[in-house]
Amino acid sequence: MGVLQTLRFFIKFSFLIFLIITTTTYALTYTVKRGDNLGKIAKKYGVSVRDIIRENNLRKPYIIRPGQKLKIPVKNKAQKGQCILKHKVKRGESLIKIAKKYHVWVKDLRKINNLKSDKLYVGQILCIKVGKSRTQGKKIGTKKDEKDFYIKKKKVVTKRIITYRVKKGDNLSKIAKRYNTTVSKIIKLNNLKKPYIIRPGQRLKIEKREVTYIEEVVKRRTVPFGFIWPVDGKIINPFVNNAKKRHLGIDIQTECSVPIKAAEDGKVIFAGDSIKAYGNLIIIKHAKRFNTVYGHVGRIAVKEGQTVKKGETIGYTGKLNGLDKCGIYFEVRKNAIPVDPLVFLNKKNAIRKLN
Repeated sequence: MGVLQTLRFFIKFSFLIFLIITTTTYALTYTVKRGDNLGKIAKKYGVSVRDIIRENNLRKPYIIRPGQKLKIPVKNKAQKGQCILKHKVKRGESLIKIAKKYHVWVKDLRKINNLKSDKLYVGQILCIKVGKSRTQGKKIGTKKDEKDFYIKKKKVVTKRIITYRVKKGDNLSKIAKRYNTTVSKIIKLNNLKKPYIIRPGQRLKIEKREVTYIEEVVKRRTVPFGFIWPVDGKIINPFVNNAKKRHLGIDIQTECSVPIKAAEDGKVIFAGDSIKAYGNLIIIKHAKRFNTVYGHVGRIAVKEGQTVKKGETIGYTGKLNGLDKCGIYFEVRKNAIPVDPLVFLNKKNAIRKLN
């Protein structure tokens, strides 16, 4: 019996040690601020109130005071597999910056580390990679990895109304310049009357503009850039640009009301019928300074400013200009200059369509 009891004790003790090692790697020291409570602090660091109470040997009624230092047990976040690459958060670092440094996705960092928000604290240990590296021994951050994504800065402008107390020597122009607004906005916001005199001590409402930049991880294109045929049909009028004739696109004959596809990813910069020579017209702006033009559209299915994907339906074929036949007029422009679409479209299809 003595041997069995010793064995049971050893197994229980080993399991307890295993739990301690796998659940808590270190404790963070937190200074209590005014308005804090245990629930708020526990939620902030993703731990339970019970863990904080146990770590700090707190007694009922568990009162904490501003300035009090608490140990926060930080749990090991890499639960799936072994963490093969770790990072200790430094002052001024954000999740975006860390993701950029190691060339990984922010969403993957959140998932691996069970983060509920993007808030980090100095000294926090983040797991960057779990299990076997997909790069099979290659260092993270090689030039090949860098091509997978890039960091894009998005400009965010916020406006808020503040109260400004007029100082001696102030005038509306000086105040407007200081807060990057206009005199007319200050006049309108404060219902000022001519001759728009302001006096020291007077309180004015000012619209303050604040510009911030948010870093976003943008995945690079995985599909090669290239145009597809907007419709399947027969070319009845090819591209010509010489002294005798100018036909700066191709006329493709089809059945009526056939879906027209966007030739590439892009943004619709025109959709309407105000340019009479083209009838119903759609113009899409693409990468690499390309535009595609779709004329004599029967029915337009997109709006200006809309982003479209390659192959997405943007409209339906209608009557070609001056003919009883249906189809579309199609142009490709590089740097606003029309070029022969057949240079960019599939050559095999071009031979079949020209015959």
